Amino acid sequence: MGNNIEKYSQLLADFGIDDATFIAEAWQEKHRFYHTTEHLQTLIDDIEKLTDIDEQERNALIIAAFFHDIVYDPTKQDNELQSVRVFKMCTRPHAQTDLITQIILDTQTHQANSPISKIFSTLDMKIITDSDFITLLTYEKQIFKEYQHIDYAFYRTVRISILEKFAQQYPQNQNNLMLLVQYLQNFKPSIAIYPGSFNPFHNGHLNIVQKAEKIFDKVIIARGVNPDKVNVNTDKIDLLALKHRQVENFTGFLTEFVKIKEEVSEITILKGLRNGDDLDYEVNQLRFMEEMKTNLKLVFMACDKKFEHISSTAIRNMERIESGFAKKYMPE
Repeated sequence: MGNNIEKYSQLLADFGIDDATFIAEAWQEKHRFYHTTEHLQTLIDDIEKLTDIDEQERNALIIAAFFHDIVYDPTKQDNELQSVRVFKMCTRPHAQTDLITQIILDTQTHQANSPISKIFSTLDMKIITDSDFITLLTYEKQIFKEYQHIDYAFYRTVRISILEKFAQQYPQNQNNLMLLVQYLQNFKPSIAIYPGSFNPFHNGHLNIVQKAEKIFDKVIIARGVNPDKVNVNTDKIDLLALKHRQVENFTGFLTEFVKIKEEVSEITILKGLRNGDDLDYEVNQLRFMEEMKTNLKLVFMACDKKFEHISSTAIRNMERIESGFAKKYMPE
């Protein structure tokens, strides 16, 4: 990414951008798995290989590449519009501003409104139109990670529908796209359900989630109502750290929640531990759950040592004494 910014520093300067750090930071956001600097690099490489365009057209394509996914939030549906907003806000008026704006907007549907925009859309869709099955499979896993905030049952239904439309739209790669559809129809991701009251959700909880994500395809933060914990807030957990992760409330027994999710996924219950007292309590709870569900899968995971003293109860007590004191133990 840095090489591209340095390489095109003069072009960026022509658009009024002397410090392009914000571009690099945007493309390296943690919730990106496909729409990353690697995707940007591939796009720029393909633009540089074009032989039937002039210098001004190439420059427009390069700037469009930098900005077309500069805003990428899978929880939103206006990324292209917001990317244009950032483009216009961070650049000065230029003869190619309108053309680049249209190129970026056209990536929403890939229905080009100009020949140069068609070139860009074609390059942007090469992963769909030209990839073999193995490459498509890698791409699919990256998209799945970007949309992990969506329940997998819904994700799979919508994703299959999208891929089937792509197969009709791009017959040159229909066989590989339909193989990917068949894969999704049969694939069951390995998903961990991390249950708790999370009142509040703190850095120790986040540590467990991050460690589990290295093992499982995704982690569902499952907020249950614990009868032993009064005044549990069941509203949405409004934390930036969980914005792109699946968070659900559930009532009743955890085993019933698991049964619903395992219709399309391989489900394992994830229990975080701070110390031996936590283990004793959780093992006791496990015995009850095993009686309710004989094929139950459960793993215990210890938090890092620096988090083992943090508890939701301690945070609530500190907040009662001095509001804001416990902020350092909480995610953003």
